[in-house]
Amino acid sequence: MIDMEWIVVSFSWMHLLILVVLVAVAVGVLALAWRSWRRKGTDAVISLTLTLSAFCAVIGVLGAIAAVVGALANTQVEMTVPVSTYWPVLPDGVTISGTTATVAGGGFTQADVWVEGASTGARVLWGIGQALGGLVPAAIAGLIALVCFQLLRGAAFAPVVARAAMITAVVVLVGGMSADVLCGIGGSMVSHALLAWTSASGTSDPAADPLLNWPQATFSANFPLWPIGAGLGFAALAAVFRYGGRLQRDTEGLV
Repeated sequence: MIDMEWIVVSFSWMHLLILVVLVAVAVGVLALAWRSWRRKGTDAVISLTLTLSAFCAVIGVLGAIAAVVGALANTQVEMTVPVSTYWPVLPDGVTISGTTATVAGGGFTQADVWVEGASTGARVLWGIGQALGGLVPAAIAGLIALVCFQLLRGAAFAPVVARAAMITAVVVLVGGMSADVLCGIGGSMVSHALLAWTSASGTSDPAADPLLNWPQATFSANFPLWPIGAGLGFAALAAVFRYGGRLQRDTEGLV
């Protein structure tokens, strides 16, 4: 028999709040999507795109908030920890059969683990990095929703669209580059906290290396280049919207 009391207690107030918000947003999206499909022609596609992109933007923002709160509030945090290239080595005298291939080089370079006792600095860096990574697609989805909204109003080249495109360019550039760097630094700090041992003891066979399969800590912080190109692309899009707005105003002045 399912213990319903245990299920209720296992949900914290934060989980309950997120669940309520997600349910409310999902219901709103379904209602707007149904209303969009009842329209005809191009407006139906634009309206549906507006609804879905707005939903994605809201989910991205909520995910960013949850990432920061989760990294700071929980005792255990799921993190990606870098390690020196590693592959398990069998102890002397142990053989296995049934495999049809062998590893000629390389190995694991990171591990997804639940960490307890990570330093506050590492958790802050990891939480902010995860939040920035979620805000990048949220900003793009928000821009798409705004463009669709202005299209439905007949003001596709409104100044607010150009400003939003430039803001999106900054978010993509800064957030996209900072997310990987901050997560990499935070994960590297945890890597050394977990794996950089100073002494060892035990009851293992002294003839065998007790730390034969212990991975080594390392530092890894990727510096992605794609946000540069994507940010420049959105900046160029902002320029296009500004130019279109000037043309629209000039045309209206001639009429």
